[in-house]
Amino acid sequence: MVSEPGMQDGNFSVDGLRGLSGVGITRLATDAMARVAARDSAACAALKEPVVAAMMAAAGARDPGAMDRLWSDFRRSKISDRMLADHYIPEVARRLGRKWEDDTASFAEVSIGSARLQTLLHEVSKGWVAGGTGAPAAGTVLMIVPMGEQHTLGAVVATGWLRRNGVSVCLRIAPTQAELAAILAQRRFDGAMISVACHEKLETCTGLVKTLREDSSAGLRIALGGAILELQRGEDVSAVSGADIVTNDLPKAVEALGLTARRTLMAV
Repeated sequence: MVSEPGMQDGNFSVDGLRGLSGVGITRLATDAMARVAARDSAACAALKEPVVAAMMAAAGARDPGAMDRLWSDFRRSKISDRMLADHYIPEVARRLGRKWEDDTASFAEVSIGSARLQTLLHEVSKGWVAGGTGAPAAGTVLMIVPMGEQHTLGAVVATGWLRRNGVSVCLRIAPTQAELAAILAQRRFDGAMISVACHEKLETCTGLVKTLREDSSAGLRIALGGAILELQRGEDVSAVSGADIVTNDLPKAVEALGLTARRTLMAV
């Protein structure tokens, strides 16, 4: 597989992912699927293939504005922002991962496609908040992507799902131990979630769990999930990481953290 140096898409530079291995880029694309829990099988079966195909084409197009021009297709096909976030974007991410595995897409193509999906996800989810109507949130969660992880798409997908279900989320990407300590000193959280893709970061996660427990005064419960759970290596991830629950089922994680998704609050 040959990468194409220097290719860029807006502010996203492929050079920024130069150290990511083939397995790593597959994890990047598949993590979006791993972090969306209990996907509704009927909804998945109802995905409109022409729309998925158009998104795949836009993800790989030379024109960086190709994805933006699909909005009329989304609306004409009556695809809601929620469907895009929970089903279409993860499905396209999964197919990008398959193209890498099948050696039908280059490193640069999959990287740029993933970046475009994340931009689209940002657009559809920027109005989703847990407290937008003044009603009490179901709880507050600190979502963490560990330092050194090359993925963020899955964590952003999970964050959007939680916010739409009434959970207030503080997303932090690659925080240092000092930054985590400062956040925990300033804010109170009902739980924490760690999104991790590769086994090499398990030691980092163990350190994160230790920091979260030591710096939290209320016995913070911690959930861990991500593409790491899709890779069967025989490790007891729960025992190694020290997390209270290890799962890619978001409703199950919410329940384990003692949260109750009261209702979706979405600013229109």
